[in-house]
Amino acid sequence: MKFLDNRFLSKIAILSVCLGVILMVVGCGNSGTKNIKWDYQADVVIIGAGGAGLPAGLKALEDGASVLFVETNWDVGGHAAVSEGQLHSGGGTVSQQEWGIDDSADLYYFDHTRGGAPDARYNDRAYARSVANSMAESYDFILKNGVKVLDIEPMVRSYYRDGGTDPDSVGRMTYADSADWVNEYTGTTAAGVAVTRPLEKSLREKGAKFLLNYHMDKIYREDVLSGKVLGVQASYTPHVLPGETTPLTSLMSEGNIESTKQMLNIKANKGVIIATGGSTGNVAFRTMFDARLGPEYDGLGGMPFSDQDASGEIAAMEIGAALASLSSYQMLDGGAQMKAPSRIGCQYGYGRGFMRDSKIWALSRATGIEMDYGSMIIVNMLGARFGNEDDYGGVFPGVAYQEFLNNAASSVFIDPDGDGNAECYGGPIWAIVDDAAAKRNDWVMEQGVLDFDNGYAFKADTLEELAQKVVNKYYEHIKMDPKTLVDTVNRYNNFVAVGKDGDWGKKSLDYPIRTGPFYALWAVSNIHDTLAGLRVDENMQVVDLHGKLIPNLFCAGEASGGMRVHGLGRVITSGYIAGRAAVSVDKDGFATASTSLDKMYAGSETSGMTKTDKAAYYSQRGSTMMTKTHSEKEAELAAIASGKSTAATGSSFTSYANVVAAAASGNMFVGASDKGMGGTIRLQITVENGKITAIKIIKHNETPGIGPEAMEKLTAQALQKQSAELDVVSGATMTSNAFMEALALALKKAAM
Repeated sequence: MKFLDNRFLSKIAILSVCLGVILMVVGCGNSGTKNIKWDYQADVVIIGAGGAGLPAGLKALEDGASVLFVETNWDVGGHAAVSEGQLHSGGGTVSQQEWGIDDSADLYYFDHTRGGAPDARYNDRAYARSVANSMAESYDFILKNGVKVLDIEPMVRSYYRDGGTDPDSVGRMTYADSADWVNEYTGTTAAGVAVTRPLEKSLREKGAKFLLNYHMDKIYREDVLSGKVLGVQASYTPHVLPGETTPLTSLMSEGNIESTKQMLNIKANKGVIIATGGSTGNVAFRTMFDARLGPEYDGLGGMPFSDQDASGEIAAMEIGAALASLSSYQMLDGGAQMKAPSRIGCQYGYGRGFMRDSKIWALSRATGIEMDYGSMIIVNMLGARFGNEDDYGGVFPGVAYQEFLNNAASSVFIDPDGDGNAECYGGPIWAIVDDAAAKRNDWVMEQGVLDFDNGYAFKADTLEELAQKVVNKYYEHIKMDPKTLVDTVNRYNNFVAVGKDGDWGKKSLDYPIRTGPFYALWAVSNIHDTLAGLRVDENMQVVDLHGKLIPNLFCAGEASGGMRVHGLGRVITSGYIAGRAAVSVDKDGFATASTSLDKMYAGSETSGMTKTDKAAYYSQRGSTMMTKTHSEKEAELAAIASGKSTAATGSSFTSYANVVAAAASGNMFVGASDKGMGGTIRLQITVENGKITAIKIIKHNETPGIGPEAMEKLTAQALQKQSAELDVVSGATMTSNAFMEALALALKKAAM
């Protein structure tokens, strides 16, 4: 879809205004913007230094522009930095090529525009096409700027034509390698910094400027709803931890602009790029789209390091911008909008959260504990169960999982005043566990693990006392009923005794709940991603309420609406596109950069895969919902096609920790060297009982007739010697040395 090009219209409008104003002897333009005193300026001003802003800045620098970041936080990285570094990227990336996965821009676009899955059916066609065309290119771009990825085959969840919400038809999930970086934000090995730190380092080395601790409050436009965007206004936002007096400072400082002035004006000579990360942290904003998403959903992904406060969307809307993909904001239809907490009894239960080594431990306060569904029930504010707890811990994002979230969002229907005016509420919800469960799981039930001090955990000797102690944060007028809680637990214990849940069908009826002390632990789901935002065209240029482009204004990442897809791939790609586009603006403020697919990134022809007249293509073949590597998924589908039964469960690689654990616990290890005659040689070894039993060449571009034969001889040597210290094959010195370097790395990973 092409948006209305308003170059001609805007010229007429500006001319008309000028003529009218000249006659009034006032001058042309808005007096509020004409006399602005600019404190700083750059060609491209980027609001937000996170997953979208960083690649936008690098691309703008590469294309010859000066770049200045305005970041409200005390350090760089945003939501991406505390994520698990999932690079959900396709279209024929170098990683896909290395693992023999056939993908292309066409196939990516096809997958992400079809109606078979919620994560595809609502996507803007122009946005998805543009991202598809630039995704492999932007993936290559971040690797060249220091990002490294794990040597793990790209993964895929259930294909959408098999009933899954994930629209991918090939493996596209990869993870950044965090081996070189410490995540001082979280105190964990969350791999998001393995994306943001290398990009930040590259930006600082190339001359980007960073104005940290400044919140963008206003976007300046020539007139309120017309004309060019000129720059932004930002206010000083120092971050001081509780009990401290000195503001936090960034890890890297080269390029930082040191200022404590209360208000600054920053001029953008070419463009402003909004990369503020979305809106899920703004209750007033998010409840416009889903009234159920009240204040109890306070454990947002990324917080307390990175908030998503809708500041970019609001500032742009104030000068006429439109919103897009609003249907994707709801919990309806599954997808990655909501996620069960990984840990309970704390506010920030998303992912692996914030540990005691976190630089902001004073804000996160507690680590929480992982759930044991066989030892607990989940109740609403009144003390009653409302769903099958197994579903909450089930396949994400599955249908049953979504059903539990929907039940939770309206779990209390109550007339608290008895006046005939009933009210509906969704939370908080509480996990009820006993002391026996704590001992079985080695849970440490104290402040710092659980957050008793701030109302996210309660403890009592009896269930009656527990109900009386519970304070339903945000809805304190609703009290948990002691009788309801006792009756609920007793009924559940009877189900455990007979081995059947007569209410909700829970299968993990492993243990009763009857040994005091008892605990009520905060178990509210996390708002995971922002999947709606500002309307943009294929150049990520912002569109107004009338379908016209706003000159010199761009938006990328989760603040932009257009694609409902989880992971950093779309975020990074849209930032790359925005940076390229902002530098290319003409004298009227409109992007001229091409969004067509660069021929060097063109994949194999996919017209045969994009036919919609084959019912079999959309048939649900019964594959599992669990995340698997591409080859595992293909093997599963082949087995189904041949009539063989398949396992009901599979590998779960949905988190960085699981990927690393799976790699460590396996017996296959990958090593690579880029010193071959034809570039990279990548190989995989299989280790059994401390010995190399197999060596497989995954990738090479060595000279036919020389390289392959040399590697065959080297493989035989390595298996015999059980070492990477081999004799160089005559006539293939570079190939031999690269092979040995790759083998040595694989052996190091195998601790051999």
